[in-house]
Amino acid sequence: MARTFDRARARVERARMRHAAPVIRGTTRVTCPACGASREAELVQTIDPRENPADKTRLLAGELNVLACACGKRTQLAAQLLYQDRDAGFFAQVCPGGEDALDAGAAAFAASGVTGTLRVVPTQNALVEKIKILDAGLADWAIEMMKVLLLASIGELDRVLLFDALDGDVLRWLMFDEDGRLEHVSSPRSGYDRLASRAAPNALRIDRAWAIDATRQMIDGAN
Repeated sequence: MARTFDRARARVERARMRHAAPVIRGTTRVTCPACGASREAELVQTIDPRENPADKTRLLAGELNVLACACGKRTQLAAQLLYQDRDAGFFAQVCPGGEDALDAGAAAFAASGVTGTLRVVPTQNALVEKIKILDAGLADWAIEMMKVLLLASIGELDRVLLFDALDGDVLRWLMFDEDGRLEHVSSPRSGYDRLASRAAPNALRIDRAWAIDATRQMIDGAN
């Protein structure tokens, strides 16, 4: 009886997950911060890579939700955006606007009943990194902890370190200094694998603050 119930529940879940949230796209009038001109810009607020792979391509290329003004200024629009990769069971919301917006995104996930890997992030650029990690077959929480350990090893915990790519057994990173200068960094995958062997956390916000706390607890637990 239990197995029959589990199979039935699994069928219901698969059926529910096959129905994506509708793709929301339109236009909005935006003022260029450089020249002050008011222009129409396309705004995409839902991405389903199965149904609209071109939207994902534009997102990763930095071309989605961008005001390209005739004066030459390109401005990333701060907009809510839902990314739903049903094949991977990954759902992420971009929630610009600070803590209240992130809390509202978490509440929206809870109300929706969706299951899988759920994330809320503050910016579209943060979503891009999550997708790159997902596409590399890696866990974002272990990547975030790896960042903390790498930055701590050089005594520069405040530096910006972003995941770039998985190249065989090597992780590629982009590191920026306080002046925005870029440095390419690499680390062996073995360090990541040791972290990823731990139990995955149940958290919607996997970011630097979370990773610092999780890494500290890991180190304290080992002492």
